Amino acid sequence: MSVYAFGPFILDTAGRRLTRDGERLAVPGKAWQILLMLAEAGGHLVSHDTFRARLWPNIVVEDRTLTVHVSTLRKALGTDSVGGYIETVSRAGYRLTVPVRILSEADPPPQAVGGSPMAEARPLAVRTFSTRELAEADAYLGIGIADAVSTALGAVPGLTVWPVGAVEDLAGARDTVEACRTLGVGHLLEGAVRRSAERLQISARLIDVASGHTQWSEHFEQSLMDGVVLQDAIAERVATSLPQSSAADHGLRSYRPRAAEAYFLQLEARAHLKPFTRLPLMKALSLFEQALVLDPDYAMAHAGLASTYLLMASTAMLRPLQVDEAMPMARRAAQRAIALDEGLAEAWAALGRVKMEYDWDWDGAEADLAHAVALNSSSVEALGTFGQFLSAMGRHDEAIEAMEQARRLDPRSVETLQHLAIVYWMAGQADRALEAVDDSLRVAPGSPRAHYGRMMILDQLGHRDEAMAERLTTLRGLAVAQGVAEDVEALAHSKGWREAMGVWIALLERTNRWEGAAMQWMAAGESSRALDALEHCVKARTTYLCFVAQNPYFHPLHNNPRFQSILRTLKLDGRTGAVGPVR
Repeated sequence: MSVYAFGPFILDTAGRRLTRDGERLAVPGKAWQILLMLAEAGGHLVSHDTFRARLWPNIVVEDRTLTVHVSTLRKALGTDSVGGYIETVSRAGYRLTVPVRILSEADPPPQAVGGSPMAEARPLAVRTFSTRELAEADAYLGIGIADAVSTALGAVPGLTVWPVGAVEDLAGARDTVEACRTLGVGHLLEGAVRRSAERLQISARLIDVASGHTQWSEHFEQSLMDGVVLQDAIAERVATSLPQSSAADHGLRSYRPRAAEAYFLQLEARAHLKPFTRLPLMKALSLFEQALVLDPDYAMAHAGLASTYLLMASTAMLRPLQVDEAMPMARRAAQRAIALDEGLAEAWAALGRVKMEYDWDWDGAEADLAHAVALNSSSVEALGTFGQFLSAMGRHDEAIEAMEQARRLDPRSVETLQHLAIVYWMAGQADRALEAVDDSLRVAPGSPRAHYGRMMILDQLGHRDEAMAERLTTLRGLAVAQGVAEDVEALAHSKGWREAMGVWIALLERTNRWEGAAMQWMAAGESSRALDALEHCVKARTTYLCFVAQNPYFHPLHNNPRFQSILRTLKLDGRTGAVGPVR
C-alpha cells in the first residue's frame, strides 16, 4: 500500500482516500481503480487492454464502458472531459499529465497548492418557494422552480446542495434557520413566487445560517416567455455568492425550450413526481409528453420522462405499466436525453437503473450510476441508486458510504432512510437497519412500508411476536388488505403463527409482491416455496431482485442448485462479495 502525490492530489491507497488541497473527494469504485492504475504507472501510458484485463477479467465490455468510467474520474477530479490531469492517447489508452511521486513516512505532510487546505464547505439548503399569492393551478411553481434551481446548483463543482423539501417544516417557519444551524447547513435559499398575465416574479433571499443574517435579498422578474432565464438568474446569483464557488467555475447548464409553455409543463410534471403515488404519476407522464410535443429536443423533459417510466415499472408502485413496456421506454427516453445533453445526471441515473433492474448489466449499470454521481454529487436519487447497486454487488462499505451521503443531503427523506435500512441489512448490520427504519417512522409515523421493513428484518432475526405485531400494523395500513389483519390475528391466536403466515403470504402473492413472498416462505421454513417465488421474480423482473445474492433470508440457499441457476440467470454468479452472518 502506497501514498501517491500528483498535482494538488494525495492518493492514500491503504485508507482508500483521495484529497485535493486538503479536501476529501468521493471517487466511485471503478473510477478509483482506474486512478490507482494511473498513479501506479507514474505518468506512463496505461493501455485500453490493460484496463480491461484488470477491471473486467474474463468479461467482455464495450469500449464505451471504460470511457464513461474515465469521464466519471475526471469529474471527481474536478476537470472536464478533454483536459486536466488525465490525457487521452487516441486508440491507445490514458496517462496522468502531471508528475507522480510516492510519499514515504519521512516526508513532511504535503502542502496544499496555492494556500491552506479548504475549510469544509457547508451545504446549501433550498426551501420550496412560497406561492401564497398564486392561484391553486399555479401552486406547482413553488416547488418546481425551487427544485430546478437546486438541481442546477447541484452540478456546480464545490457545492453541496440539499434537495427541496429537506428542511421543510423543521420546527416551524420562525425556527427554520436555527434548525438549519443545528443540522450543519451553511446557507438557506428561500423565496416567493408571483405571476401576472404576462410576468413571472420571484423575491428570493440567501441567508447565512451561522449568523442568521440575510446575505442578499433580490427581486427577479421576467416575462412568462423567459421562465428559464429567471431560473438561471437565481442560480447564477447564488453560485457566485458562496465562498466555495466562483463565477469562473460554476459550470451552470441551461436550455431554453422552443416554446415557453414546455418549460412550465415539465416543472409541473416534476411536482407530480414528488408524492410517489399512482395518480400524480400518470399526470406527470401526460405533462412530460405535452412538453415534448412542443419541443422534441427538450433534454430535461426526456430525462423526466425516463424517471416517470422507471416509477411506473416499480413493484413498489404495483406497476401501472408492464415492465417489458415501461423499461424499454425509460431506456429510450434516457438515451435521448443524454444524446441532447450528456451532462444530465438524472438521465445517466435512469439509464443505470434500467441496466441494473431490467438488463442485469452490472458493468453498464456501475458505469452509468457512477457517472451520474460524478456529474451531480448532490443528487440524492443518483447516490441512493448507486448505493443500492453497490450493496447488491456485496460492496457493503462503499454502499453504506453512498447511502449515508444521501441521508446527509436529505435527512428527512423516507425513501432514502428505507433504502439505507436495506443497505445496512444486506451488510449484516440488522441493528443499524432497524435504527434507519425507526428514523423513517419518526419522519412519517404509521408508514406501512416502514412497518413492512421492520417486519421483514425481525422475522429474519427470529423475533416472531414482534414481527407479527409489525405485520398486523402493515395490513391495517394497506388499502388492498381490508379485513385481512383481523383474519391473520385471529388465526395466530387460534391455530398458530404458521397458519396466519399462510394467509399473509397468499396476499403478498395475490398483489404481486413476490420478493416479499419469497422472504416470508423462508421465514416459514418453506425453502422450496421460496424458490418458486424467486423464479417468478426472475420472470417478472421485479424491482429489488438485484439484492437476491446478498439478502440474509437467502443465505441458506446459496448451495442449492435452483438458487445457483437463479444467480446465473441474473448474471450474479461470481460477481458479488462474500455473504456472512447477520450481526
